[in-house]
Amino acid sequence: MKALISLTAALLLLSGCSRPFPERLNWYGHHPYLYSMAFTAAAEEALVRSMTGRGYYEHMGDAAYTLAAGGTCDRAGLERYLVHKAQGCHLLSGPPAPDCINADSCASFQYDRELFADPAIRQVVEEALRRPCDFLTHPDLVAHRNATARFGMTADANWRIFLCEGPGVFGESIVFDDATEALRVHFRRGP
Repeated sequence: MKALISLTAALLLLSGCSRPFPERLNWYGHHPYLYSMAFTAAAEEALVRSMTGRGYYEHMGDAAYTLAAGGTCDRAGLERYLVHKAQGCHLLSGPPAPDCINADSCASFQYDRELFADPAIRQVVEEALRRPCDFLTHPDLVAHRNATARFGMTADANWRIFLCEGPGVFGESIVFDDATEALRVHFRRGP
């Protein structure tokens, strides 16, 4: 009898009782691109920190939540967004490539090739995609940690999606295709 119980427990563990990665997190209605949105937040936070020396929420203030979003950021759009805080744009935008979806540990984005021709911008974004937890603001440091920021997620949600209190999530195989202005990131759970 003990052997049967042990065998049943082992089969349940192997058959799906453990949570698969990437997880479809039900607290956001099973949105299929949670990881993509969180990667966008990490990239924007990293860029703001490199430009200003301050965290995204500290630098942007209320504009972190209220700016209307435009299209993909070009050089002028980035200045309107992060310098003048007049109109938002998306540093990394969609739609995602149909063959690179979060359920397969892949995130894809569109970007402006001229903006990303700046090696400093490309390097900062690539580092944020590799180690997003290193660039996200800890939710305890955000005044409105559960308010949706301009890039579509809350500080708390981004932190949870990337498992920043645990093993973390890491981007790898980051490919910028300047001809199509498409970026692909394959990601994995740490360590």
